[in-house]
Amino acid sequence: MNALLCIWGGDLSVGPAGDINIAPAQSEVGQRIIRRLLTNPGDYIWHTSYGAGLGDYVGEPYVSGAIEGTILSQLQQETLVAKNPTPTVNCDASASGAESSISVNIQYQISGSSSGNSVALELGNS
Repeated sequence: MNALLCIWGGDLSVGPAGDINIAPAQSEVGQRIIRRLLTNPGDYIWHTSYGAGLGDYVGEPYVSGAIEGTILSQLQQETLVAKNPTPTVNCDASASGAESSISVNIQYQISGSSSGNSVALELGNS
């Protein structure tokens, strides 16, 4: 099944023929992961367990294990992310004056493929 190319927080993009652009497999999986991680649990009314709600960690004390565990549990529910090898999640807190942020890097393999990919997120003001 083809997915439309739409980056989180952006608009649909135009394809080469002037129609709506279709996402290649790597982009589709990345879009799905970002959508899942940034959606609040319960906001998707047809699937109330969908979403990690990573925005809830902004402004909270840094606890890497909690963030990594939340992300890994959601990745296990994503059908396009291979279960083997297990995805890896690395979180790193950095402080810059009164501001701090959490960098998240996710390494995963696409189901039914030998190609790997990654997603990087930044949670600010935590």
